[in-house]
Amino acid sequence: MQAQTYLLQRPAFTAVSLFSFLIIVFVLYSTPVTAKTANELPQANNIEAADLLKQMAIATNTLNYASTLIVYRPGTEPVPFVWKHGRKDNVSVEMLSELNGPNAKTIRYGNRVSYFNSDTSAHSLLQSHIHGPFAHNLIRQPEAIETAYEVIVVGKSRVAGNEAWQVRVLSRDNSRYHYILWVDTSSFLPLKLNTVTVKGELIEQVQATNLTITDNIDDAFVDLTLNDLPAVMHLNPPKSYRLNWGISRLPLGMKEVKRDIHRLSINEDVVEYLLLSDGMVEVSVYLQKATYPQSEDLLFTKDAVTFLSRVTDNIQVSIVGKVPPATAQRLMQMIVSVESVNELINP
Repeated sequence: MQAQTYLLQRPAFTAVSLFSFLIIVFVLYSTPVTAKTANELPQANNIEAADLLKQMAIATNTLNYASTLIVYRPGTEPVPFVWKHGRKDNVSVEMLSELNGPNAKTIRYGNRVSYFNSDTSAHSLLQSHIHGPFAHNLIRQPEAIETAYEVIVVGKSRVAGNEAWQVRVLSRDNSRYHYILWVDTSSFLPLKLNTVTVKGELIEQVQATNLTITDNIDDAFVDLTLNDLPAVMHLNPPKSYRLNWGISRLPLGMKEVKRDIHRLSINEDVVEYLLLSDGMVEVSVYLQKATYPQSEDLLFTKDAVTFLSRVTDNIQVSIVGKVPPATAQRLMQMIVSVESVNELINP
């Protein structure tokens, strides 16, 4: 089979890097799927949303492909990425590289993800996926978003010259952002994703400008072995630190996926940490002993990510996530029992 290449026009708008102040990592293992080539995937004039998402998951998990992506948020400079995926010895391998700046890149080999950045030492973490421009569960485990979002196939349209299925991913309770997804009708790989408010205002756009599918894996993976990647970093924060707190209830479809105690990489502060997810987005909640008084809430949004901080009874609660400010405030109201604090046994 000859390599299939899709050359797309550069979009008028594109999107910046993710909110780098707090990057959250969580472990969510991918569901195994059966490998298929692009030509074996169904070609239909009409398709149900569940079938379309299933075929997209098969394609993104099994095909060998390379895609140039442009990420854009209104009012910012566009940031280009190269996203590559392949199957090496029946193991999924993946690479995400930022084309501007100091050549930052992330490589995944199975469930080991390695980070290469000039600002920090190269290191690896045990993770099932890379946090890339396309939401992981949407394109690879779509069943995880069913409770919180309704998926509707609008029909076919064109994305920079390619025929694509247009799909709307709508928050069922309107407490989170909506999404518009375009999926290539030939390969079933994602071509474009818009994040919009409930009023339809664009917050972020991800668009492919070049997509190549091949029978063989990309040259970047041919000689790659686990020995080429940095050692896995194991974080061992003090277990004696504990704040007595919890969340009374959660928005529709949102679940607790991780809770632990760790140190923030930016200042080494010890915090109690909770990660919430609705399958599409993640929200992080941090609790720590307040180091300064804060009479009013601190609330701002940057790069589509909302940051909300409040100090109550010497406890600072911070919420960070790609959700509307009103939803972050609702979550803050759901946090209970923050008054009781256990002192650090070994400060």
